[in-house]
Amino acid sequence: MSAAAPTQSDFWSRLGRFLGRMLGFVLRLIFVLLLAIAIGAGVFYGLPWVYRALVQPVQTHNTQIQDLYNRIEGVRAGTEQSQNAQNDRLTTLETGNDDERLRLDAAEDEIATLRAELADANGANAALAGEVSALRADLGALGEANAAVRAAVDGLAPESDATRTEVAALQRELALLRLENDLLRARVQVVAENLGEARAIMTDTVAAMTDFLREAGAFSADTQATLRVRLTAAAALIEPEPAAALGDLESIWREMERALIRA
Repeated sequence: MSAAAPTQSDFWSRLGRFLGRMLGFVLRLIFVLLLAIAIGAGVFYGLPWVYRALVQPVQTHNTQIQDLYNRIEGVRAGTEQSQNAQNDRLTTLETGNDDERLRLDAAEDEIATLRAELADANGANAALAGEVSALRADLGALGEANAAVRAAVDGLAPESDATRTEVAALQRELALLRLENDLLRARVQVVAENLGEARAIMTDTVAAMTDFLREAGAFSADTQATLRVRLTAAAALIEPEPAAALGDLESIWREMERALIRA
């Protein structure tokens, strides 16, 4: 009996220790499971919260910072472009100012030249006015001489051959004076630059000279032929070169005068 009792006591003691260890294992297992569940729940619910609370604001801030940086770069590029455009406009304005200054200097030089030319033209006009006045005075004196010659011719009576010869000479002289008067009138118009009037007077004078050559009866055939050729050449110059034509007509008139004196 005494030997069975210790054996039974050891069994229960071992069973108690086993159950204690099992209970500890179960408790530890439950604790581990609860801890794993807690960790899983923390990870499941905590990561989105961490993302929303920490990561997402950081990403949002990074995006905002990048947008701000892009806007700053855009503003900087726009500012640089605007500055470059302003620099180009300033350069263009400076170049334009230089061109305007050069044109202004050229215009001032041209104005000075025009003023000098105007002063010269005024002097030439004054001289021209004096020349025109002198020619008009000569024309008036020639008209008076024509009137005197006409009165002398009208006062002569062709009673003899000598008288008729003298009358013919006076008539030729009167015709020459009329032609000279016409040439002086043409000279006045050329000097006054009334070229249309000068051409009309010279055209009539050429016709009058041609008639005088044919009707005077005091020129030789050679002289008449030569003077007709010169009159034709002078008539061709009336339209393109009235001043040259007038010079030729005056030369022809002097040749007529010399031929009549020789006659």
